[in-house]
Amino acid sequence: MALVQRCLIGLIFGLVWWGNLPIPARSETATIGGQKVSVKWDPLTGAPLTIRGEGRPLLEVKAVSKISRDRITQVGPLLVKQYQQVLPIQPDHLRLKAAEKVYDTWYVSYWQTVKGVIIYESSLGFSIDSRGRIYSLGALLYPRVQLPETNKIPRERALRIAQRQIPDYEKSDYRLLADNVIIYPERKTGGVEYYRVYAFNFFPRKALHPASVVGGWAVFVDTQTGKVVFVQTLFKPLGCCVPENWVPPKPEDLYKGMFGN
Repeated sequence: MALVQRCLIGLIFGLVWWGNLPIPARSETATIGGQKVSVKWDPLTGAPLTIRGEGRPLLEVKAVSKISRDRITQVGPLLVKQYQQVLPIQPDHLRLKAAEKVYDTWYVSYWQTVKGVIIYESSLGFSIDSRGRIYSLGALLYPRVQLPETNKIPRERALRIAQRQIPDYEKSDYRLLADNVIIYPERKTGGVEYYRVYAFNFFPRKALHPASVVGGWAVFVDTQTGKVVFVQTLFKPLGCCVPENWVPPKPEDLYKGMFGN
């Protein structure tokens, strides 16, 4: 149900928060490919927060009950291609986050990537009902991301910097369970500042037991300067770092005959 909650949060995202001040998102109606849609815009990035079909679905998937999970995950790139007029990304910028079927409804979500690197907490998510209809999508996307493509700070140095951020690191016998290079978008009143970071997940040994409620730490270290740009507590050894085992297919190579348009 956690995935369901994340998708629903994306679909109803209507306010962007900076500190304690809510910034209202602007909404408007547009026509895309003959389809009337309602779009709610992120006032900070200018990207859509939600796109909702007016009167009919954004997309319909044929014979959805017979389609495998792998083919369901191919819907995201097609949605992006169809609504390219308002979405600031390309179909191959998606990386699958999760696809879960709850009763007769599929909930699917993706990260946004830039040159193969995932943007932290970016998202594009939607649900597909039992008749294959997608009525809306929710997103947190970042257009025009520019940042270095290589790392100046060696991983080993960044790891030592990250370890120093953990209270009682040696005493609690912490272990590095996952790490990756990702993009961290720092949202500010005047815009978004992007960092290419090493993302490290640390957990004490006693947290590794399945029944443990002991948490860990995520530490993001700038790959260019060694600056610590983000520290977050983690509840279980799932962490903030992401797998590298899924590459979205090209739209022209997607399974034909699945869709009603």
